[in-house]
Amino acid sequence: MKISIEVKGLDELQNKLKLIASKASDTEPLMAKLAKHLYNISFNSLRDETSPDGISWNPLKASTLKNKKRNQGSILYESGDLRETLTADSSKTQARVGLNATKGGYPYPIVHQFGRLDGTMDARPFMPIHDDYTLYDDVKRELEEIVEDYMKEDTLLK
Repeated sequence: MKISIEVKGLDELQNKLKLIASKASDTEPLMAKLAKHLYNISFNSLRDETSPDGISWNPLKASTLKNKKRNQGSILYESGDLRETLTADSSKTQARVGLNATKGGYPYPIVHQFGRLDGTMDARPFMPIHDDYTLYDDVKRELEEIVEDYMKEDTLLK
């Protein structure tokens, strides 16, 4: 007596495994998603005048308001350079968000992000990084979820 077993669906399984391998090796779409997420966090912080974890920025000092032309009282909006130079970029191995705003050659975004050491200017963080340049914990988790979701799309990893 001969026993025969027929396995069905192997083609589908092999195709899914190929897709998983492809996603793991072609990370450009994933890096683009990560960069876009980081960009949105920073853009929303600038727009909402809060840190990426939702803490409202300190208002401008009266002396600053008196000496500066302000657009509708927005804290970090004078000419629009800060928001307008915010960019997201990615490659196969990196997701980047940055700014290229300067005034008289002075890279003021870093001072806005971290404040001045002498205390003459408050930090008004808009990028999801701490003083030691590590990501906020909740942003780390969000990025991990994006990676997991990316790998689950159209694969067996559900």
